Amino acid sequence: MNQYASLLIALPLFSAFFIPILKRISKNAVMPFLAFVTLIQTGIAALVFKEVYTTGKPIIVLAGGFKPPVGINLYIGHFAALFVLVIAAVSFLMALFSIKAVSIEPKDKYAMLFLLLMLGATGMISTGDIFNLFVFMEITAISAYALTAYNKTGEASEAALKYVVLGGVGSSFFLVGIALIYGSLGTLNMAHIAQLAGLINPTAAKVGLALLIFGLAVEAEQFPLNAWAPDAYQEAPHPVTAMFSAFVVKASLYAIGRILYILSAAEGWSSILRLLIILGTLTVILGEMSALRQTNVKRMFAYSSIAQVGLIAVGLALGTAAGVSASVFHMFNHAIVKALMFLAVGYVAVELGGAEIDKFEGLGKRMPVTAFAITVGAISIIGIPLFNVFWSKIQLILAALNAQYTWVVALILGASLVEATYYIRLIHSIWFKGEGEKVKENTVLVLAMLLLAALIIVVGIYPEPFWDIIQKAGSDIFNVAQYVKNVPLMGLFSKWLKS
Repeated sequence: MNQYASLLIALPLFSAFFIPILKRISKNAVMPFLAFVTLIQTGIAALVFKEVYTTGKPIIVLAGGFKPPVGINLYIGHFAALFVLVIAAVSFLMALFSIKAVSIEPKDKYAMLFLLLMLGATGMISTGDIFNLFVFMEITAISAYALTAYNKTGEASEAALKYVVLGGVGSSFFLVGIALIYGSLGTLNMAHIAQLAGLINPTAAKVGLALLIFGLAVEAEQFPLNAWAPDAYQEAPHPVTAMFSAFVVKASLYAIGRILYILSAAEGWSSILRLLIILGTLTVILGEMSALRQTNVKRMFAYSSIAQVGLIAVGLALGTAAGVSASVFHMFNHAIVKALMFLAVGYVAVELGGAEIDKFEGLGKRMPVTAFAITVGAISIIGIPLFNVFWSKIQLILAALNAQYTWVVALILGASLVEATYYIRLIHSIWFKGEGEKVKENTVLVLAMLLLAALIIVVGIYPEPFWDIIQKAGSDIFNVAQYVKNVPLMGLFSKWLKS
């Protein structure tokens, strides 16, 4: 199974470099090839998911056969197994959408960047050392910069420039943070860092951890480094926007959670939790208030996504197993919902020529399945019972109460109230305003939207089996001792661990 797990990195990488050759053979084969590669990736991810959740053991890939901390390793535990599958499945659906939505040339460059974006996010949640986390983060970021500018408009170029500037700041913070941790402990391997965390200089730990979190805050869309996100979401190709929201931001949130908890034994760790909870809270408030004022639906969804990732950050910062599991559940649910909503709004923009709210008037009569998909997503994200996000919000509330953060409950309920205001306004426009000629909806995209909508409802009605999976994924982040035990540290290090 280790060989199959390695393909999760190798397949998109080699496929991306094969695309220029394929273009010389047949230009029209590029987009179908993109869909085929993402389908294979989904199959491999499904096999890896089954293996990890059946055996209960992580898959560990040692580069060159060298054990860490000397060698580099991939660690595919319960969290990575679940979200590698989410990344691959969403990428497959967006590759299908790209065939319809992307008409601007050069499509071969689009397909290459698409695969590298998928590769980067997959690597971020699978790597076992912080420097390779930085490498995969840069692959993700550079691909995202280029894809943001892909439509070749002035607005897209401006959005990409904002993203590049803030991304550069974030990368600098992250690299300096790595240097501080490495300078203090002499290792880059996450399991080895966790093992030595109690020995780190308290100042180096606090400053290094804060810099790492600020570095990841750009891709994780946390205040104050998220100013790029609304413009990038609005101007990027529609399938790419869905990928940003569904898994690029989730990979960064995972990285924040993993780094935060491997250093939990360091002195002064609680002050970093307080920092993250402040950043998350401000992200929620500013995201929801900004969404309320938008007239472009794609931009509204972007601000809504920013607010939701703020809630996830708050859950991670509670410092409890329940908080981490609740955040992972919200990551999972939000990935499904926003993949559906950005797919649907992007399809409306392709068919009707824009994403302004007046384009959605009468959508229920013109594009009924697409309208239904948006409605299901909107009702779910508000937190209405029998839809998936309701359960993750409930778990966040329970975790906050158990951690004695009662004000977080008010934050979640207040955010839901604001969401209800702008989403109900949109639903009213879709079903109760306007007329228009009916549009023949694309069969493949209709099936994709119905599949995602069905998953939202199934999780909402039968949350228990999904919650069992999520708790294992959350424990993979929170239970640092088990994480260290699972990684085969080399020679003296493994003996030290056993003692």
